[in-house]
Amino acid sequence: MSTVLEKNRELVLAETLLRDLSLLKILEIMVEEREITPQIKLEHGIEYPKMKKFPEWQEKIRKLIELGLVEEKIADRVIECPYCGKIHVSARFKCPSCGSINMIKTEIIQHVTCGFVDTKLKFLRQPKKESEEQLICPNCKVILREEGVDYRVLGEIFECIDCGRRADRPKIHFICRECGKEFSILTAKYRAVYMYRTTDYGIKLLKSGDLIRNLILLSLLSKGFQVEKNATLKGISGVSHRFDIVVKADQSLIGVDYRPIASAELQITDLLAHIAKFMDFPDIKYIYVTDSSSESIRKVASSQGVNLVSGKSITEILNQILALVKKFKERKEIKA
Repeated sequence: MSTVLEKNRELVLAETLLRDLSLLKILEIMVEEREITPQIKLEHGIEYPKMKKFPEWQEKIRKLIELGLVEEKIADRVIECPYCGKIHVSARFKCPSCGSINMIKTEIIQHVTCGFVDTKLKFLRQPKKESEEQLICPNCKVILREEGVDYRVLGEIFECIDCGRRADRPKIHFICRECGKEFSILTAKYRAVYMYRTTDYGIKLLKSGDLIRNLILLSLLSKGFQVEKNATLKGISGVSHRFDIVVKADQSLIGVDYRPIASAELQITDLLAHIAKFMDFPDIKYIYVTDSSSESIRKVASSQGVNLVSGKSITEILNQILALVKKFKERKEIKA
């Protein structure tokens, strides 16, 4: 039985993931979640809760992007301190004349009766109700009662309480609440914050089972087993059957089929079809691999002598398959 492996894109990709299992684990999380979004907290920074257990996750995500399995998209932007790199930053409106932080946005008001125009800050105030106040014209001392009737708002402007300077816009500065340093818009870092999403290609590879089949194949090869992918064997009935992988361990053969998770009804139907195939090869050990399995599925497989492998992660599945193949090989050696 020859083992001819074409180094196509999928196989090279599987080799890369097998060399770095943390890449594989992050990919599994990405496919399960579909996308990973950031949590932006000014005091704690930018966090990705799903990635907390992977110290070098950003480097791994970058690798998955290079492999075409994950894509990034700008989800938000934050102002970052150019001195310490923290995002716990507050804005300050400063007077462009004296530099005071008491630069207040106010309304420009015209008293219709006498024609007086000034900012709201210049109009006198007197209490009206608990939380309300009345404006009094500083020119004629008449109470302004209703906007649009005896006074009108002409627009808005910024006014410095300290020096009286008025401007359409204040000078904006920032202060870092971590290091205490102040900086301007020109020196501020406007940092992009990314979300990460599994590409259609990445989802297809996992959902179709192509990636996992390649990982099983390469995992067995790395342990020195002779394997053949998409092998066709003739059963005792004379009918030919295809196996995802056939392992040759000394003089015995082990058939391995991987089936992506389906509904319980479809899974039992698929398992029964594979059991029928298995029954056509009384001298071959058979491993049926799936993502997860119910108790009823496990009972059916056990009753027919089928070795069922399922797990919470791809790594767990690969380890189970290797353990089974080694066990079959050892039993054959003992009998010999």
